[in-house]
Amino acid sequence: MSQSIRSALAGLCLAAAVPAQAGIVITTPFINFETRAQNTLGFLEGAYVRLGANSVVDSSTGSPAGITGLASTVDVFGGGLVQRTLNPNPGPSIPNFFSRYLALPTSGALHPNLFEPWTLRFSKGNESASAQVQMPSGARPIGFVKSIALAGTAAAPTFSWTPPAQDPVQGYRVNIFDRALVNNDPGRGPISNGQVMSRDLQGTSYTVNPADFSVPGYAFALGKQYTIEISALQTRDGSTRTNNSNLQSVARVYAEFTPTETGGQQVQLPAVRADGAFEFNFAVAVNTTYYIDPFVAVGYDYQIGAGDPNFRSVILPSEIGDGLYDLWLWTGSDWLLVVADWLGGTAYDFDLLGVDRFRVTGIEVGAGLDPGDTTAFVTGVSFTGDGRFTGTQTPITQEVPEPPMAALLLAGLAGLALRQRRLNG
Repeated sequence: MSQSIRSALAGLCLAAAVPAQAGIVITTPFINFETRAQNTLGFLEGAYVRLGANSVVDSSTGSPAGITGLASTVDVFGGGLVQRTLNPNPGPSIPNFFSRYLALPTSGALHPNLFEPWTLRFSKGNESASAQVQMPSGARPIGFVKSIALAGTAAAPTFSWTPPAQDPVQGYRVNIFDRALVNNDPGRGPISNGQVMSRDLQGTSYTVNPADFSVPGYAFALGKQYTIEISALQTRDGSTRTNNSNLQSVARVYAEFTPTETGGQQVQLPAVRADGAFEFNFAVAVNTTYYIDPFVAVGYDYQIGAGDPNFRSVILPSEIGDGLYDLWLWTGSDWLLVVADWLGGTAYDFDLLGVDRFRVTGIEVGAGLDPGDTTAFVTGVSFTGDGRFTGTQTPITQEVPEPPMAALLLAGLAGLALRQRRLNG
C-alpha cells in the first residue's frame, strides 16, 4: 500500500476517533447485501451491497442539511483508493438516513473489494466524522419471503408470509410506505421514499397497529394507497438482534394494499413486475379456492407459472359495477370468448383438466374504482392439483372491442365445443 493511501486512511480513522469535536453524529453505520423485488416506489430491483448509516446529523442543528458522505476502501488489486458517494435517502420515519447501493453482477464471483473494510466519512465545512464497516466473509444474498396474504379487519389488516425456501433467517422487518408521500424528483420538492412505519419482528405475521406509525402528525387511514415491504433478515452472529449494523443480508419484497371500510376473506397479495404484471407465489392444494388481488383495471389476463397446476375454476367479485363479466380462453393463437355476462360470485368451472390461462373483461370504468386499490377486485381461483402458484395477473388497461351479437353466439358455441374437446381429451 502506498504511503499516500496509508495517510488518507489514517486521516479517516482519526476523524472517526473524535466525532464529538467534529460535531457530526453517526448512528448505526452498516454494510450488508440487499436484494430488492420489483415495486412501484421507484426503488431499483436487483442485488446490491448497501452501505450507509441510519442517521447522520450535525449535533448543533440536529439536521443532516449540508452534510456530504463518502465511502472508501483500498482496491485489493491495484492498491488505489476506491470511493463512492453516500447519498441522503430520507423518508418521513427516517429523516436522517444515508446510503449507497453498489450493484452486484448477475453471474460470476463477487468482487473481493466488497469484503474489505470500508470507511464511511461524513463532512460539513471543516467538520467531519467517520465510521468503519466490513462485510462478513461468508455473507451472500438471500431469497425473498413467500406467500404474502392479507386478512383481518379493514382497520387492522393482518399480513402473513412464509420464510425463504432455502436461506435461514433470524427475523423480519415490515416497512409501510404511503404512496402519496413518495417523491423521487427533486424538482417537485424534498426527496422522500414515503416510509411511515418500520418494525422488526420474529414471527411471520403482522397486524397493522396505528401506534406503530411514529411519524409526528401522521395517521394510518382508510382509503389511502400503501405499499408494504416485508424483508427477510439474516444476521451476522445468528442472533435475533436485527438492527442494521448486525445484518449481513436483507431481501425485500413488496405488495400493494388499500385499507377499506369492510374486511373480507384472506387475500393473497402479488409483487409488482416491471412489465406491469402482478406475480404471485404461494402454495396451493387441489379443490381449494384462493383469493388473489392486484390493481383494478378494465380486465385481466391470468396465467400460471412454469410447473404450476392448471386453473380449475374462478370466482369473480359480485359487487363491482353490474357484476357481469366476459370470460375468454386462449386457443394457442388468439383469445376466444366462451361466456358473456357471467355473474360475479358464481364459480365458473374450467373442467377437470383446467386451463393454463384465461382472460376476464367487462369491468366498467364507470364503476369508480381506484386503480391503486389492491383490495377492490378480489378474484377466487382453484387449481387442478397440489403445488405452488407462481403465476401472474396482468391488467388490461383498455377495453377489448365488443364483438357483434352473431359473433357472441358463434363464440359461445365454439366455447362449448372447446370444453367438450378438453373433456374428451
